[in-house]
Amino acid sequence: MEYYSTSTAKTLDATFEGGPGDRPTPGDDALLSSRTILLATDQDSLAESLRLNYGASLVSVGHTDAPFFALARRVEIGGVHLHYCRYDTPVEIQFHDMAGIRQMLCLSGQGRFSSAGQQVDIDLDNTTIIPPGASFLASYGASYKQLVTQFDEGALRLKAEAIIGHSLPGPLNVRTLEALPTAPRLRSQEIARTLARILAADTPIDRPIVEMGQALSSAFLFENVAGFAERFTDEPRSASVANVRVLEEYIHANWNRPLTVEEIAVACSVSVRSVFSRFKQHLGTAPLTYLRDLRLDHAHQRLLDGGEDSVISIALSCGFSSFGHFARRYRERFGELPSTTLARRPRV
Repeated sequence: MEYYSTSTAKTLDATFEGGPGDRPTPGDDALLSSRTILLATDQDSLAESLRLNYGASLVSVGHTDAPFFALARRVEIGGVHLHYCRYDTPVEIQFHDMAGIRQMLCLSGQGRFSSAGQQVDIDLDNTTIIPPGASFLASYGASYKQLVTQFDEGALRLKAEAIIGHSLPGPLNVRTLEALPTAPRLRSQEIARTLARILAADTPIDRPIVEMGQALSSAFLFENVAGFAERFTDEPRSASVANVRVLEEYIHANWNRPLTVEEIAVACSVSVRSVFSRFKQHLGTAPLTYLRDLRLDHAHQRLLDGGEDSVISIALSCGFSSFGHFARRYRERFGELPSTTLARRPRV
């Protein structure tokens, strides 16, 4: 039996070139590549690693001409968990009492999930959602890859209530263990993919990444909770300029923290849709665009004031994890690159 620790798995994962007839697909196999928790090249090591990492049981292993290979990665982002899994060999795995609401997003191959007498198949065109606390049998075909987004049910409910501005009378109305078309759920899939790409390296979980994790929760609600989008689009009553000023002041006081629209709404005792509506009515912009521009203004001032000699360090300190994104938005706002502003700084 070969069983690898997480550190060993990272090393092997970086050098492995096997797969069903060819090298792994670079676009998928880079996802969360610095967060490997499971890597197995034989049946025994997979069984042991599943037991240690998931409390799961390997039920059966099929046959394929490809070398045996199984991989799992995981990261937690502000209460949201993101998983990437790959199985080159057909396997069946029994998972027990799994926490959280999980959406299974197939990236290649085909999978089947069975629980409580229900059975559902997924592929590139169909996804499914596993309810919290469920035990289920996962059957993965050869060359199977997936992203799994996992949400805490209580946190998801609080976010939903913050968005619509009042308590929900019953449970979240989410369809589980059904084949659900992927096409209407592309927003959450793209956010999950983007996060997984950003976190391919040892990227710190900074403000923009936490905010993207919260955006993933919001996208899940809009795409999967029945009637949720309709509640959000109900027009809230108009607000005074004074009420908008409360929102502005909160953002100005907290611009250098991870900040979501939901947090702004809760702190200012309004609904999320009211936050969007008030900014649109009185400022002509979206709240997170306002926040981004405020961060750009702080970066601009720091570039002029001195003290920090690196554009990148200033960008990071002002909440931008992507330098390319920062430079592009900075140029749109100030008509020049941040390096040009830095060069104009008076020298002493």
